[in-house]
Amino acid sequence: MTLTTQFITILSMIGGGMFVGASLDTFERLFYKRNKKSWLEIIYQLGFWLFQAAFLFYILYLANYGELRVYVFIALVCGFSAYRAMLQPIYLNILEFLIKFCMAIYRIVKKTFYYFVVWPVKSIIFLIFSLLLVVYKILLKGIIIIFLVAFYPIKLVLRLIWRLLPKSMKKHLRQIAGFLGKMKNTLSTWVKKLYKK
Repeated sequence: MTLTTQFITILSMIGGGMFVGASLDTFERLFYKRNKKSWLEIIYQLGFWLFQAAFLFYILYLANYGELRVYVFIALVCGFSAYRAMLQPIYLNILEFLIKFCMAIYRIVKKTFYYFVVWPVKSIIFLIFSLLLVVYKILLKGIIIIFLVAFYPIKLVLRLIWRLLPKSMKKHLRQIAGFLGKMKNTLSTWVKKLYKK
């Protein structure tokens, strides 16, 4: 391995160590509300460190075709330490600014979507429903009026027939009506008792 390759490898691993430090801070900031005692925590941590290992090996492969040397690990530790000592406060401020900026854009997009898509659709649906309700009420009243108008002559004929019936038959029909009323009340009572059970 030439000196140039070794120098590139050392610089790459220092950069990789800084990247791991920045990634760790980003991970902790974005997932700070997670439950650290759950099984998902194992999955989060495993996925995070597998990604870091794959990324570092890819950088190492580009630098020296993946040859591991002791100075590779030393360079990683130096890069991580350098990030923690010098770059961490700056990076955290930039990360916080980016998170707030993204959240502000998200809120603007959310409100825009609500006022230009959700609210008009809800208003149109409510308007259609209200119109259908009005039409239904008008049709129902119209049907009732038509039924009353159509039934009125029949009502007059039935009254005339009732007046022409003999008193004995009227009395008999009243008895039948009373019996049917009692039967109806009895059935209603039974049904209520069954529902209570």
